[in-house]
Amino acid sequence: MSHKRLMTCILLLIVGGIACWYFPLFHLRPLNAEKKDSSGQAAMPEKLGPADPIIFVQEFWDGPLRSGAIGTEVTQLWNSLDADKTTVRSLFGRQAGLGGPWYFCIRGHGTVEKVEGKLAILKVADSSRRASLDLGLTVDNTIREAIGVKASEFANSQDLNAVSSELNRRVEQDVLAPNRLRLQPGAIVEFTGCTKIGRDSDFDPLCLIPIRLEVRSNQVLETKSNPVVDLGTSQ
Repeated sequence: MSHKRLMTCILLLIVGGIACWYFPLFHLRPLNAEKKDSSGQAAMPEKLGPADPIIFVQEFWDGPLRSGAIGTEVTQLWNSLDADKTTVRSLFGRQAGLGGPWYFCIRGHGTVEKVEGKLAILKVADSSRRASLDLGLTVDNTIREAIGVKASEFANSQDLNAVSSELNRRVEQDVLAPNRLRLQPGAIVEFTGCTKIGRDSDFDPLCLIPIRLEVRSNQVLETKSNPVVDLGTSQ
């Protein structure tokens, strides 16, 4: 290559480098930039660094869950289902993977009509429909998916699975164990629960894993401090 041609190539490289500096071909954006959740509200920014599963659950339990700040009203869900079945999932639910089931966090109140095996059947207030509370042992990821836990907040899949285990343990210890015997016919219940929906028929009746319960019987309100699920951490 001639000296003149070499100098021309070097000059072009310098000019191109300057142009790319001032007019970049692409921009890098952080993965934790603000996002919208399935309800259209801005999601909380993700924490810097991986979260500890136990602390994460504790913070959720003592925050949004305890305050009752999570969940879609069950009557609102059913009314929306009657109006437009095609948008209910995207409006109120979360989908774990493309083509997979949808998960919902739901709240409401009603009266226990009967107990069948591990299910307490509720007549929901202001509705002709029923919901059931699953009083059995929870072993899957329904709660984790319904409350919107993000895999990106944890260092690895083991920590993500640990969140499910801790959520399920807290439900058994703090929600179900203190209330199983109190959920008898006639008891009035305020609930927050999680469910997995695979088809339209799963909406009615709804089968919920309770994550928060307040049970009133014999006209005396007895509130058990059962946390409201949140994304937090624990010792």
